[in-house]
Amino acid sequence: MNGVAKRYEFGEKERHSLTVDWSLISKRLRVELYGALVSEEWHLSPRASRFELDVGSSEHHHVEVLAGGFHPTEVIVDGKKIPPAA
Repeated sequence: MNGVAKRYEFGEKERHSLTVDWSLISKRLRVELYGALVSEEWHLSPRASRFELDVGSSEHHHVEVLAGGFHPTEVIVDGKKIPPAA
C-alpha cells in the first residue's frame, strides 16, 4: 500500500475488518476485507469514486466506500458513516 491506509471495524456479534487505501499520487483505490484484496482500481477523475459490497453471514451489512479526488475517504455501513479504528 502506498497511500493512506485506514482500517475500519464494524458489526456487533460478527466483527468485520475493512482496510481502505487511497493514494492521491497514483489515484489508486484499494479495498481489503479481512486482509484479502476485494478491489483495486485507478481513478483519474477528480470526483470521488464509490465502491459497494455486502458482507456478513449471520449479520449482514451493506458497505459503501467513497474515496478519490480531493474527497476524504468515507466508509458508510448500513447508511451510517463510521470512523476509522483507533
